[in-house]
Formats: sequence, C-alpha cells, structure tokens
Amino acid sequence: MDTQKTILAVDDEPNMLRLLEISLKQAGYKPLLARDGKEALQLVKQQTVDLIVSDLHMPIMNGLDLLKNIRLDNESLPFIMVTAQ
Repeated sequence: MDTQKTILAVDDEPNMLRLLEISLKQAGYKPLLARDGKEALQLVKQQTVDLIVSDLHMPIMNGLDLLKNIRLDNESLPFIMVTAQ
C-alpha cells in the first residue's frame, strides 16, 4: 500500500519548479509539476492530489483563478498560495 502523499507544484518559473520538486522528494512526497493553472487543472482531473502549492502570478491562469476552479469540484483540497512579489 502506497502512503506517499502527492503534492502538485504549480509555477511558471522552471527553476522554482525544479527546486520544489527536489524539496518535495527529499521530504518524502511524490511531486507533480505544472507550468500553469490550466496544466494543473488537467493533472488534478487525472490523478489524486493531496495538496496544491501554487504561485500567485502566472500567465494563462493565475493562482487565484486556479483556486476558484479547483473549489468548483473539490472544496476540501488543501491549497497553498505563494508569491515572490
């Protein structure tokens, strides 16, 4: 039985995504990576996700719009918003 939690990291900056991926793996989580909100929505529909960590400022779909869309289907999925601004 796999008890490893899956965390979806969403950021348009490749270096930040790589850093999150490394950090999550070292902490024992299974990272999923998305470069924008639309990609993140697709992943959430395809896989079980235990937590989303998303950048606020992204092109195509920003973090707030991603959160609103996630909440339409899943009101209880934990969501952490981050920004470098």
